[in-house]
Amino acid sequence: MAKVDWTQRRIWMQPAVWSYLLFSFDGRISRLPFWIAAIVLNIAAYFGDRLAFDIGGNPASAVIGLAFLYPSLALAAKRTHDRGRSELYLLVFFLPAFLISFLQVLGYMEDGAGMKAALVVLGIAVLASMIVLVIDLGLMPGEAGANRFGPNPLD
Repeated sequence: MAKVDWTQRRIWMQPAVWSYLLFSFDGRISRLPFWIAAIVLNIAAYFGDRLAFDIGGNPASAVIGLAFLYPSLALAAKRTHDRGRSELYLLVFFLPAFLISFLQVLGYMEDGAGMKAALVVLGIAVLASMIVLVIDLGLMPGEAGANRFGPNPLD
């Protein structure tokens, strides 16, 4: 994507910007667009999850969670690129969340019979991974200058 001034309010009204942020795995983004898109994405995911849960319980809620996985990965991948890492870095962090959603779809979250210990471990892994991701992607600055994923978005 061409150089974008993320501080301009009008930029957020352009569908192409949201398409790039949520559906493209290419390039780099700085912390400001990451935080704005992450907040909007998480609010939409929360309300989608609540609505799906009310309609169809845990399996429907899990399907919504899986639907929001792709845009979350796309957004995090661009921020990971800014930090100088490959998308594979995210696999470690998103795998526990994916496993919980998969177990929800299969119905293991309904009664948790025989799965309580595994679900607790997965829940702790998801919490720990999200804390690490917030610190790494949300608070740490990107690499100075160009890297193998593109030019510095702040230059």
